[in-house]
Amino acid sequence: MDDKPKKRKRTSGVLRDKDRTKAKMVQAVGKVLLKKGYTGLNASAIAKEAGIDKSLVWTYFGSLDNLVEEYILQRDFLNAVAKNDVLSLLENTNGIPKEAIYGILHNQLETLLKDKVLQKIIHWEIGESKPFLRNLADKREELGEAFFEVAEPAYKNANVDLRGILAVLIAGVYYLALHGKTNGSLFCGIDINEPAGEQRIKEALYTVIEMAHQKAQLD
Repeated sequence: MDDKPKKRKRTSGVLRDKDRTKAKMVQAVGKVLLKKGYTGLNASAIAKEAGIDKSLVWTYFGSLDNLVEEYILQRDFLNAVAKNDVLSLLENTNGIPKEAIYGILHNQLETLLKDKVLQKIIHWEIGESKPFLRNLADKREELGEAFFEVAEPAYKNANVDLRGILAVLIAGVYYLALHGKTNGSLFCGIDINEPAGEQRIKEALYTVIEMAHQKAQLD
């Protein structure tokens, strides 16, 4: 029997190095986003942050957009806005309680207020047209459609436009969070960066959902 240790294949070492480098590049995307925003997100900035040659952006990912899309996929921003909560609610075929609908909005608000990278991504979605950003928005819509299939019938039968109501509320959550975290100014005299201001918005969200629920006579 040959007891000599087998030499590791150089190929496996090269692959591991490549994987480590790619991982550093993906992580660097998030760091550059936080430091410079999406307008400063370029191959040179990412390469400098990752400590690699910028040519590797094209060698390993084919394009800067592909690298950024990989970061978005790994970061899983859908999960950051309560994907798991929504999916668990879809198991209830008898409709979705008002508390659960409010809970989704509540979680979205809290997540957006805390997650600085997500704030940058939402800003980017609004400010620039990119295929990978459109893909992220489309995936949110797919999840939303699954939600509405279960939640909407009870409201629709009572002529209550749940889609329209949630469109306004979610847009409001996005804007208030981004507005408050970007420049820190008040909105309608409310400081969402303060616990009292955040609580007022949460209570307002619940009030609107409660009103829609009552109008649909779902109690």
